[in-house]
Amino acid sequence: MNAPGDPGRLCREFSWRTAWVVVALAIVSLDLFARPSGARKGAPDLDALLEKLSDKAKAYDLVALRFVAIESARSSSKPNKERHYDYMYVEAQEQRYRPYRQKHTGKPGRTSPEAALEIGFPDSYSWTLMFHRDRQHLFHFEYVGEEWYSLRHAYILQFSASLPFTDGGTIYQWSGKVWIDSENFNFLKVEAEPGNQAARLEQQLSAYRQAPRFLAFPVGKRPSGSRYDITFLNEYNKLSLPDQAEYYSFTLDLQGNEELTERQVLRYTGYQFFDVGVLEEYLN
Repeated sequence: MNAPGDPGRLCREFSWRTAWVVVALAIVSLDLFARPSGARKGAPDLDALLEKLSDKAKAYDLVALRFVAIESARSSSKPNKERHYDYMYVEAQEQRYRPYRQKHTGKPGRTSPEAALEIGFPDSYSWTLMFHRDRQHLFHFEYVGEEWYSLRHAYILQFSASLPFTDGGTIYQWSGKVWIDSENFNFLKVEAEPGNQAARLEQQLSAYRQAPRFLAFPVGKRPSGSRYDITFLNEYNKLSLPDQAEYYSFTLDLQGNEELTERQVLRYTGYQFFDVGVLEEYLN
């Protein structure tokens, strides 16, 4: 038993207190090191950020009709079959632009008819135009944080859809998050799901659990949903362009666990640009 003033007890108490101080200082130091300098200044003003993103959207708008890329498509239903398309944007009346695809032949000068790619999600480049000045009002934006992504410091904005989800063909039917480069305001990543999907799945799951059963298995329709992720890691001049999109569809079991039903992957390579002089004059 240690007597009051026992040197051994005092040394042990001092050692423990010193250890806790060292641990606390280490945690603080690591946090400061991990956070970029911009992260210590607090959240950016959302209106000012949206204004800068609107300016950046002008550059993406300018590029929209001046590129062609090779789009490679693969799905889990046919994993050994990969299709290749020449992918570009063309003007349209019902929308400002629309994607145009033709089968990629790999032979310069040889063209083929427009090809259809049946997908239940927006075309990849359309996301770059979501911050255009005349389109921002179609979304509700909220700043939710920042982090490093692909060695870039990114602002994260949450967005919600303005239109009800029907065929999923336009970005205005989706909600999710977008990662924006905090230095040059380029797109880095989008993670999206159909608007109001969480509430819809909750209702469907409740109905599925209450459905009649045959041999302990519900005979009702399983709840179904989807997710859509796209990254923008192809770089041209001062812009980042789509490099890969992944679409997942799934159903829910009685416990609410997801079971994957299909996965589609689109990849973009071989970007070529037209009127490069015009683009460089604007972007530089």
